[in-house]
Amino acid sequence: MTAETHTPTATETELRSQPTTWRRALEALPAEQDKLPRPAERVLVIGCGTSWFMAMAYAALREAAGQGVTDAVTATEVSPVRGYDRIVALSRSGTTTEVIDVLSATDTPSVLITAVGQGPAAQHASAEVVLDFADETSVVQTRFA
Repeated sequence: MTAETHTPTATETELRSQPTTWRRALEALPAEQDKLPRPAERVLVIGCGTSWFMAMAYAALREAAGQGVTDAVTATEVSPVRGYDRIVALSRSGTTTEVIDVLSATDTPSVLITAVGQGPAAQHASAEVVLDFADETSVVQTRFA
């Protein structure tokens, strides 16, 4: 019997890289801070799929920290009735059609947080935060989330 060598899958590799990716995101924060919501701003956070789950977590944490009203919705359910000071759009690829639709239909200042810079959504956002080190090849979102 010979011992087989295990070759990690893309998902395993990306999962193991999460702590490093989180540290890099924190290190990038000071340079991007002016693009992000300020305390007391009314914020709408949008995304689809995993990005929507990220939006819900961010909204809950922002409100719990006393930073201001923060609503998270899937990009397909944005209400034109509610007003916000800023929109945070989460899209790993920057190509999510529903996110592009929301950003292109509003004058509200917005920031796109993505792993792939200068994608189609970027031209409709007021600002873009690119976390290219968090891009992934796995079928499931692992690092970007």
